[in-house]
Amino acid sequence: MEKITAIGAMIGALEQIVRASELNDKGLFSWPVHRTRYTSNECFPRKQIGKLLEYPNVVAIPHARFLAAARVVFGSPGPKERALLLSVLAAAGAGMHVRHYYGGDGSDEISQITFVVSLLEKAFARDSRAREACLLFMAFQACVSYASSGAIKLVSPVWRDGSAITGILRTQSYGDAWLHALLKRYPPLAVALSWTVIIGELTFPLVLVAPRRIAQAILATSTLFHLANGRFMGLNRFVWAFTGAYPAVAHVSSGLRS
Repeated sequence: MEKITAIGAMIGALEQIVRASELNDKGLFSWPVHRTRYTSNECFPRKQIGKLLEYPNVVAIPHARFLAAARVVFGSPGPKERALLLSVLAAAGAGMHVRHYYGGDGSDEISQITFVVSLLEKAFARDSRAREACLLFMAFQACVSYASSGAIKLVSPVWRDGSAITGILRTQSYGDAWLHALLKRYPPLAVALSWTVIIGELTFPLVLVAPRRIAQAILATSTLFHLANGRFMGLNRFVWAFTGAYPAVAHVSSGLRS
C-alpha cells in the first residue's frame, strides 16, 4: 500500500515542482489570494505556517514530499523511519491542501487517507488487531469511494444519457480530441461507456465477497479503468492512489472467503 501510493505522491510532487511558478503571488495559486478563504478571526493558519506557505518557501513542501516518497518506494526503511516518512508525506499533503484548496481531486484524498492510516498502523506496530483494523478501514474506504462515485453518476441525467462523458472529453483539462470525436460520432458508444463506468463503480464493493477469481477480475478491470483515465483524461495519479488501496481490499476479501 505504502509503496504504490508513494509512487503517485512522487508524480504529484514532480508536477508541483515543475509548475512551481503557478505558486508565486501572480500565479494561478497565489497565496495572497487563496489565504482570503480564512477569516480574520480564525487562528489557522498561524503566522509561522502562513510564512511557510508563502512563495518561494512553499516550493520546499513538494521537494520534501518527493524525497520522502522516493525513500519509501526505492528504499528499505525500518518501521520508525517509515513512520517518519509517512508523517512527512501526510504533513506535505495537508500543507498543499491548505495552500491551494482548489485543484485537488479524489487521488489526493485517497492518498492522504492511505498515508494517515499507514501511520496509525505504525503507532500500534505490535498489535495485530490494530493492523487488521487499518486494513479493514482502507478496504472499506476504497469500496465507499467507488460506490459513492457510481451513485452520484447514477442519479445524474447527463451521465445516464452519455453527454457528461462526451462533455468532459472536450475540455482542455481532462479531454482527448480523438476519443471525444469518436463518442460524438457514435452517441450509443458514449451511453455504453457511461453505463459501464456507473455499473463498474457501483458493483466494486462486491469484490469483498466475490469468489477469488471474480475478485481478481474486478481489481484487474478497475486497474485498467484507471489506466484508461490516465491515458485519455490525464488522471495519472489516480492509478497509483486507488490501486494503492487494493492490497487491503485483496486482504480483506481473502479473509472474508476463508
